[in-house]
Amino acid sequence: MRLLAFLLLMSLGVSTAHADGAKLPGIKGADDRQLVESSSWPWSAIGRVNRSSGGFCTGTLIADDRVLTAAHCLWDERRKRWLPPAMIHFVAGYRRGVYVAHARVASYALLSQEPMRGVLKQARDDWVVLTLKKGLGKATGIIEIAPLTVKAWTSYRKEGGVLVRAGYSQDKGHILSRHVGCKLTKFWNSEDTVFHDCDATRGDSGSPILIRRGDRYHLIGIHVATAKIKGVPTGIAVSSHRFQNWKNNP
Repeated sequence: MRLLAFLLLMSLGVSTAHADGAKLPGIKGADDRQLVESSSWPWSAIGRVNRSSGGFCTGTLIADDRVLTAAHCLWDERRKRWLPPAMIHFVAGYRRGVYVAHARVASYALLSQEPMRGVLKQARDDWVVLTLKKGLGKATGIIEIAPLTVKAWTSYRKEGGVLVRAGYSQDKGHILSRHVGCKLTKFWNSEDTVFHDCDATRGDSGSPILIRRGDRYHLIGIHVATAKIKGVPTGIAVSSHRFQNWKNNP
């Protein structure tokens, strides 16, 4: 199944201007994003995945020297190749020119060498874990992964859990923004993919979808694209059901 608008967020944050005042793709209805002025946890563990070739995505520190992000962020469309690790830099807790910690990427292993071509069924593989050249966890903290299945989501809601998506949007690239209280709308593809209504645009690819319960935050998905499904702009995320056992992958 091909979706014409699936690649709305596959392009990285490069241009921020909309001269005609048009709404950025991925902002659904009113813009519910709020700026995050704090550099404390969990926001300190979220950062920009910068590419020396230009553009950026969002990533999350899930272990001392491991960052989870969207795989398509590492594809160099101009050169038709995957970026070498040396061209990728993670900046944690970045906020208006300052940051909590940073490190170059030492290596990464893709699930597939094929670039994403706008097929919805590929979304489940649009994730990658970056290995950093040094650990950052002591400075930033990490965000642990929690399961996301239909059963788990039902349990989170009964516990009063609140969904939060946080990332570095194209138009707010120098400060983290978050959408609090958005919703998951559908599970798809054996619970490996989930649809959501969180506001997210270019630059937000790879951004964490968190479940907040009290003062606890856990990562349950990462945003990878926005598509029009039955005419409705819909966020697409890889569920943690797909990557929670990332240590077992190459």
